[in-house]
Parts: sequence; structure tokens; C-alpha cells
Amino acid sequence: MRRPILVGLVGSLAASLVGVAFLQHRSAEGEEALVRAQAVLATPFAEAPELHDLEVGDALAALDEAEELGATHPSLRHDLEALAHLKRGDLIFAEGSLTAARHADGWNVSRHVVAAAIARAADNPEVAREHVRAALSEDSDEPRALLLEADLALDAHEGRVAKRALEALLEVGSRLPSLHNRLGLAHELLGDDDAAEQEFRRALALTDDFVEAWVNLGRTLRARGEADEAYLAFTAATENAVGDANAWLGRGLCALDAGRFDEAREALDRALELAPHDSVAELALADLALFEGRLPAAADRYRAVLREHPTLADAWVKLGNVLVRQGEHRDAARAFEEAITQAPQLPAAHNGLGAALGATGETTRAAEALERAAELAPSDPNPLLNLALLHERGGDRRRAQRAWEAALERDPAHPVALARVGR
Repeated sequence: MRRPILVGLVGSLAASLVGVAFLQHRSAEGEEALVRAQAVLATPFAEAPELHDLEVGDALAALDEAEELGATHPSLRHDLEALAHLKRGDLIFAEGSLTAARHADGWNVSRHVVAAAIARAADNPEVAREHVRAALSEDSDEPRALLLEADLALDAHEGRVAKRALEALLEVGSRLPSLHNRLGLAHELLGDDDAAEQEFRRALALTDDFVEAWVNLGRTLRARGEADEAYLAFTAATENAVGDANAWLGRGLCALDAGRFDEAREALDRALELAPHDSVAELALADLALFEGRLPAAADRYRAVLREHPTLADAWVKLGNVLVRQGEHRDAARAFEEAITQAPQLPAAHNGLGAALGATGETTRAAEALERAAELAPSDPNPLLNLALLHERGGDRRRAQRAWEAALERDPAHPVALARVGR
């Protein structure tokens, strides 16, 4: 009888050892899956500069596997879910997951970075800046915090702050096209177009299908009057991304500048198809109608833009100019007055108002508007030329002479002013 009992004991012991080994193996697999999930949060900046670049889906799958094998890490799940919600744009859920992670074991640098990204996406820049400052106070070289600092500065048109943060980042990520593109925008804000162009081209040298860099390069070149080069840049953008509205808009504006109206119309229509409420594209199509001499169509288009974007002072000025050309001076004056309401320091609005009021016989108000325009644009001779003509029509030759002479000080070669002063 003892022999069977001994055999039974040995068998039970062997089974227990196998079970322990199985559990140990399962535990090791669970820990390994947990490490894989955690590793995503430690992805090097050069591989994933932005939070949206992190492979959160893979990390959550690894965490699911770890939990099935008995390895748990509650705060890690909250951290990963916060990133997943942020990536999808579910900001309320992202905030909730981040709060749960923070309640589990407090703040850390990474959580401050995620909180800053959520606040920026929610259009709350002050809160975003507070979290960036908190992250950088713990680690002054944290790259994703520096990137958010740069982005917040670019949002606020603070070129110097953005430039400083981006130059620090380039020391660890000089091969990242997005950093050079951002640095180009910072230089642009600082008024250094040459440096901006250089950075956009550096971005494109690293990856020639970077559509945003092509668009930014085209915009910079167009602003400098290099129309042909700008057109090539925008064309490259449309070839790399046929669905990019800004690329088509830039291409259409360049074609409009060059007087290629059919091509401009096609590109601008495509831009509006992709971004139906883009006021720049809508205004450009109204300008196209004006350039083609279709004044009623241009006026209708400007009015349509203003119904949707009533605060656009430039659009009110453009409408006023068309109405002046159509002889509708009272309506034109009202358009210029609305432009001044929206932008009191806009010289073109005061100049247009003076011209329109002069045509309706309101000489005193017209003179006041033109004098204000001349004050706001101290190098522009046009308000003074209009003022001189206004005084001539009113028979005040002395004041007209003074206005002609003042216009010549701004433009010594102006033929009409030279002729009037000589006479």
C-alpha cells in the first residue's frame, strides 16, 4: 500500500511544480507585455516628436495582454487612454483620464505635457502655458514641453520665444523637418523672410513631400514678389496633396497675380470646395470678377463674403471701391464707414470714405477723412492727391496747392502733382 501512496505524493508534487512553473511563465509574459506598454511613453523625441505620433493603440493592446496575464498598472492605463482620447480629439474624456492618472500617483513631467496639449487643443493657452512651465521647471530639456512652448508662442505670434525653444530642440532633433518648418514661421514673425525661406527649404531638403513647408515657402516667396518661384512651390504642394485647401489657394492667388484668370478660377474653386468657408478664397474670387471688369458680380461676391464674415475690414473697403466705380457713392461711403468701425486705423478705409463723400458733395467730412488717411499712411501720396482734387473742385486753390506740394514730398515724381504745382 505504501508504494501507491508514494507514487501519488510524487505525482501531486510534480503537478504542483508544473503549475508553479506555468504561473511563473505567465507572470513573466505579463510583465514583459507591461514593459512593452510602458515603452511607448518613453519613445525618443526624434522618433515621435509630437504626442499624436506615439503608438498609443499598440501600447493599449500590450496593456490588455498584460492584464489578461495578471499584470496590472491602473495609472498607466489612464495615461494611455488620455493620449488616445487626445489623439481622437475627445478632449473631455482625455481630461478625465488624465485626472484619474493624477489621482492615482500625482503629477509628473509627462502628465504636465499631456495637460498642456489638452488645454491648447481646447483653446485655453494660459492653462497650457502653466503646464508647460511646470514641466520645464522639473526638466528644462524636456523636448515635447519645449515643442509645446514653441507652438503656443507661434499661436500667439511671439516669434522670439518660439525661435528660442525651437533652436534648443534642433540640438536634439536637427533631422526633423517639422522643427525647421516651425523655425521658418518664427523667423517670419520676426520679419526675417530670408531666414524663414532658408528654414522652409531645409525642411523640404529633408522630405520633399512636406506639403505645409511647400505652402509656407510659396507664401513667403509671393509676399516678396517672387511670383514664379511662389507658383512652383504651391504647385509642388498640390501635387503632393491634392486635397490641401491652402495649396490650391496659394496656387490660385499666384495665377490671379499673373493675370491667368481661368487657371485662377479653377484653383480657387478647388480651394473653396475643400474649405467652403475660407474668406481669403472667397475674396480672391470676388477680386477675380473685379479684374475681369464684372463690377456687379464683384459687388455681389463681396457682399456674400461680408454676410458670412462681417468683421473683415478689407472686404468692406473692396466693396466700397467697387461701388465708387459704379457711381453708387452713398452706399460706398457706408461700406467705408463700416470698414472704419472694424479697423479704425486702416488708411484705405479713410481714403475711400473721403473720395466717396467728396463725390456726394460732403466736402468738410471728405476733407477730414482724407486728412486722417494721410496721417495714418505717412508715406502714401494718394490721400493728399485726393485732398488736392477735392479742394480744386471746391475752388480753394490755396489749400489745393498745399496738398499738391505735400503729395510731391511723398512722391517727387508724381506727374499729376508736378503738373499742378508747376501750373
